[in-house]
Amino acid sequence: MTFANRNRQRREEAEQAAAQENAAARAAENPSANDIARANIAFQDKRGRGTNGVFQIISMGPRVAQYSFRGWTTDQRRSQNQLIEVDAGFGGNVQLAVVDNMIALIRRYYQGDFNFDSQRLGRVVTLSARPEDTKGLQNFLLNEFFGGR
Repeated sequence: MTFANRNRQRREEAEQAAAQENAAARAAENPSANDIARANIAFQDKRGRGTNGVFQIISMGPRVAQYSFRGWTTDQRRSQNQLIEVDAGFGGNVQLAVVDNMIALIRRYYQGDFNFDSQRLGRVVTLSARPEDTKGLQNFLLNEFFGGR
């Protein structure tokens, strides 16, 4: 093979490698319709695993309280209505016990951020179910359900 042929072959190989890199970069910038569809399916699947629901305080005593949780997912056949009794123990804070129980229920479905329709504020707020944000979530729910009492 002559010197000129070798140079031409190297140039063609370099151009081909550059063309492949450019194609890969364009694909990353502009995902295909199939990539977009897969991402949408994954998002809907993840969203469907969460739940929505309504908490309602039914009764409150000095030690024991009851609240209901009416929960549903995107599949209405999987709706649930639970009556939950919370015992704060002797000398315990029943309001905090109810809120802690609600947080445990929320964390069954969410480990990160979730939307909460605040009746007190009259709007939907984003809250965090992360363990490191427990104190803030407790304070918010105490204010929401018990008016900061």
